[in-house]
Amino acid sequence: MFASARRALGVIFDPRLRGLVLASLGLTVLLFALGLAAAEMLIAQLPVLGSPAVNRALELLAPVLFVFLLGALGAPVAAFFGTFFLDRLAASIEARDYPQDPPAPAGHWGPALKAGLRLTGLVLGADIVLLPIDIGLPGVGELLSLLVNGWLLGREYFELTALRHLSLAEADRMRRANGWSIGLAGMAVSLLSVVPVIDLFAPLFGTALMVHLFKHLQRTGR
Repeated sequence: MFASARRALGVIFDPRLRGLVLASLGLTVLLFALGLAAAEMLIAQLPVLGSPAVNRALELLAPVLFVFLLGALGAPVAAFFGTFFLDRLAASIEARDYPQDPPAPAGHWGPALKAGLRLTGLVLGADIVLLPIDIGLPGVGELLSLLVNGWLLGREYFELTALRHLSLAEADRMRRANGWSIGLAGMAVSLLSVVPVIDLFAPLFGTALMVHLFKHLQRTGR
């Protein structure tokens, strides 16, 4: 898993993949910016909360909320945008690093979109359920979120990657047989997803990591 992680980091700086990297980063930033704009609009529509100064303070705090959202919503964003870029990025990595392997057949957009939306909903739902623990038990809640999101991201990112080449039954068998490696890979993606700014790269890293991990497991017959 660690060797796959080292290779995955190189994707971000590969000039041959610069277009995909910039597109993924741009759409991720756009999503957060739209969230910030929506928050500003909602704050502007609020009635006067005791004093106009309170409303003004909320408007000034909106950028701080934006930074908070970069961390709090990192995992759902990683899940959502992984859906749109996984197939193209995976194909580019495979063509570059595994040219001797047969390419994945086309026609995975529908299942990938469905799986990606399911993953986004699961991650967002898990974060909402764990929010009271995050508030009531600082540290413990964050650790639980990291573990739960890591398990979900690892499972679904690997499944999306494996289904490019395998049937659902074959992908499930490989995932169950290598649960620890896939889980650790998911934890790495989850950890990146909670660090503001760095979390913008989490979808790219997660996709590249799972491609290399899948290829490694496929070659070793696991």
